[in-house]
Amino acid sequence: MWGQIVLMTDSGTERGFVSAGPASLAPGTSETRIVGGREVIVARAQDGAYHAVASLCSHAQLSLAGGRVRGASIVCPHHGARFCLKTGGVLGPPAHEGILAYPTRVEDGEVMLWPL
Repeated sequence: MWGQIVLMTDSGTERGFVSAGPASLAPGTSETRIVGGREVIVARAQDGAYHAVASLCSHAQLSLAGGRVRGASIVCPHHGARFCLKTGGVLGPPAHEGILAYPTRVEDGEVMLWPL
């Protein structure tokens, strides 16, 4: 385990991993959560690993909420674009640009993500 990572901003406030809610998802599922005022998709891959990605598909800027989790990827429910949950990279059209993927870990039963 890496331990707590904290950065100091120019104003002297701490910045680090923040809670994205309980680690309670079944493998192969996802849900929309609000973290720091930002909507993110928290997903649990088929292998049990947690990931967090931006909530909008880069193809048409529509929500990824309700998208199917396949392995370690999420499929947009609107046009079928597929993104890697680990990196946010495009794995299938019609998207051509990736989405933001947040560094994520589970700590004390909570999904923690690094707010980029």
